[in-house]
Amino acid sequence: MPTQAKEIFEAQSKSVRELLSDNGLGLYLPPYQRPYGWGKDKVEKLLDDTLHGLKNLGKAPDSFTFLGTVITIHDVNHVTVKPIVKSEVPSKVLTVIDGQQRLSSLLILLVGLHNLIRQRAWKVFKGKTPDPTDSARTHLYSETSDILQMLAAAFYERKNFGSTPIYPRLIRAFVDQWARDEKLKQYESPIANLIYTYSLLADSEPATSKPTDFRPTARQNAGEGEGDLIKRFNEIRTGLTKLSQRKSIEELEDLPPLATLATNIEFQRALFNHELDPELCAWLGELEDEPEAELMRLVMFAAYGLNRIALTVVQGKDEDYAFTIFESLNTTGEPLTAFETFLPRVVMAEKIQDYQDSDAHAYMKAVQGYLDRFDVGDKLQNATRDLLVTFALTETGEKLSKRLPDQRVYMRDTFECHKDSADDRSAYLRHLSDTAAFVGNTWGPAVNAPRTLAGLEATAMTDTVKLCLAFLNSLNHTIAIAPLVRFYSEAVHSDEGEARTERIAEFEKAIKAITAFTVFWRATRRGTGNIDSQYRAVMAGDSLTGIGPLARQWAEPDAMKPDPIVDAEALKKELAARLLHPKLGGVQNLASFLASASALPLYKISRPLTRFLLLAAYHDTTEDLENPGLIIQGKAGVASCFTADGWADEPHFTIEHIAPQQATSGWDEEFYSEKETVHKLGNLVLAPGAANTSLSSRPWNEKKVLYAALGAPTADDGKSILNSSGFTFAQTTEDLAAMSRYLPHLRALGKREDEWNPTFMDQRADVLLRLAYTRLKGWLGLELSDSSSDQVVQVEDVEIENDEFDESEDAGGAVVTA
Repeated sequence: MPTQAKEIFEAQSKSVRELLSDNGLGLYLPPYQRPYGWGKDKVEKLLDDTLHGLKNLGKAPDSFTFLGTVITIHDVNHVTVKPIVKSEVPSKVLTVIDGQQRLSSLLILLVGLHNLIRQRAWKVFKGKTPDPTDSARTHLYSETSDILQMLAAAFYERKNFGSTPIYPRLIRAFVDQWARDEKLKQYESPIANLIYTYSLLADSEPATSKPTDFRPTARQNAGEGEGDLIKRFNEIRTGLTKLSQRKSIEELEDLPPLATLATNIEFQRALFNHELDPELCAWLGELEDEPEAELMRLVMFAAYGLNRIALTVVQGKDEDYAFTIFESLNTTGEPLTAFETFLPRVVMAEKIQDYQDSDAHAYMKAVQGYLDRFDVGDKLQNATRDLLVTFALTETGEKLSKRLPDQRVYMRDTFECHKDSADDRSAYLRHLSDTAAFVGNTWGPAVNAPRTLAGLEATAMTDTVKLCLAFLNSLNHTIAIAPLVRFYSEAVHSDEGEARTERIAEFEKAIKAITAFTVFWRATRRGTGNIDSQYRAVMAGDSLTGIGPLARQWAEPDAMKPDPIVDAEALKKELAARLLHPKLGGVQNLASFLASASALPLYKISRPLTRFLLLAAYHDTTEDLENPGLIIQGKAGVASCFTADGWADEPHFTIEHIAPQQATSGWDEEFYSEKETVHKLGNLVLAPGAANTSLSSRPWNEKKVLYAALGAPTADDGKSILNSSGFTFAQTTEDLAAMSRYLPHLRALGKREDEWNPTFMDQRADVLLRLAYTRLKGWLGLELSDSSSDQVVQVEDVEIENDEFDESEDAGGAVVTA
């Protein structure tokens, strides 16, 4: 009898718990499936999607987080399962055709949650059942025990007998085999090994003993993808730990407060399928940073992950049908961007017959002109998402997600606020147009196009503005776009004449303040230090100095709040206050800035930042004759390099290590006792990149000759220095002399007679950082105390591994390694 359409496949939406905890279920990866390959960005999105859904659940108890479709075949006859112990295969095997990356990631998330909840539960209960008279703790114990059982049932099933009764929910063909016999079971794939190893550990430890903290490491000769899987597991662990401790994570939303859980019964029912005990709720409302609070946050996150994350599970009749379904689901048209779905709303608001001649049409056309640069597909989607994220921060100070539904809702709701006023609608759309103009012409102009401030006089693009824009862009500091758009927009729409001139000057003051703040902040920590959150606070009106938001309007208007303000002096004071605040920037005096910045391997942390600091330090300096090897401030114009041209002059201003990166003869061994020492600012110099072949790993006595020659005023002077040295270099004297150019910072190095050592390196770093600070402090209106009695306070920082260093920040200057 011919196959009927209803027999080809069936599809059901299931929660993670409904799918994975199905008794007798075994998920099977056929051999042609790729190894695990999710990157950090996708795991962050999984966490953020969960957090976003959890936040929405507090407002709408019907909310779910949908993670897409998993395509499977129900292998009733186990024809895909190889190797196999037929009598011991799970009763329901689903062979995964599409969705294994999501399933694997969900499983390691559940394992990570189970592990952390066990650790926190031990801290709270020490393996003992609470006193029954303590209702709150008893119910916390009960909720914890229940969630641990549900989590465990999702990633493994325990059979009733056998020497190895633990069955991982997901295994891979050829390298794994379900079996209850120790001699027959086999779990060698990365995902099956991780699940089995942890499950065996958790299952075997009694509740009365302290649980072992599961910290997997990659096995030697392990299957492909194990390194990525374990990295993602550890990143999930770190993220969950921070969330449980209420620590903000850049790019992720926060967990809802426990008070929300304690007071919202519908939220409780949606998460746990029952109401929480009233005494437990009262207690939760009082908790803040206690171990019990951390435990309950993890339990809440786990409950959402199990019960409110949903997938559509498609079961095909066989592989042919399954792949047909897979291909059809992945070849559909590209979805409309949030801007494209917003356009009809604008047309309707202006009335179709009037739209063509309206200001709204001109503004929307300008935005479309920017977006037309990008091909339909991922590039257009990404460009639109980024634009609207910036616009939301600029317009209402809100952190808008990059999710298409959220962006559509934001554009709809914020525009609807102005539906009754043509002037307000026009101002809104004009602001959107200004954002696109700045992004498209000033921040990231088209290929081969110069940076411009569209709508302003050419003189508005001063050399300092060019320098700051080039630096911020090379740093990929996109958070700075929003505040800059506000000052740009005010300038573009101010009256010509004195008002316009004042507004242009305000824009330059603002970009200088933003640049200086960014440099001081980033130079004192290994990562970004959540600098984005500082700018978001300024945009949203969460001020330390009492000013209103820098955004065009409050997200929630309130006549009692200060009005939005676009004022450079006010911005300088606010940013300076954030830098000085002990719990934010932590840069409380000059000694603290110098100590923090000089101790960091800035070369590895951010090369654009390193290059900017060096240019700021070198500008208009001369050799310090009393301290050979160092420089001091000279007269204006004596050696200009802290300019847009200096930033763009990669050939003459390339970062080079003085003591080479790799240990070699002729250099103090102390440089290599710690791997970061050679990457500190005091050991870095800007030199002609073309000379690297000769500089390379030369000993100090030869290298300083080259520095002296390269920094000589003329080619003849450079040639004379080289000829008199008696050394032979990889390049000819003529070629090296041709690179000579008056560079006092190189001449100074050439005059140091003593050896190059870490002590002098630190002394040089102090000098360079002081010069850079002096150059930039006025930009931020900063005057740090420089008293000998100041306490040195190191900025709180987090250690990062070498493989986490940002290697992408090479723009704005070629990098040469010695």
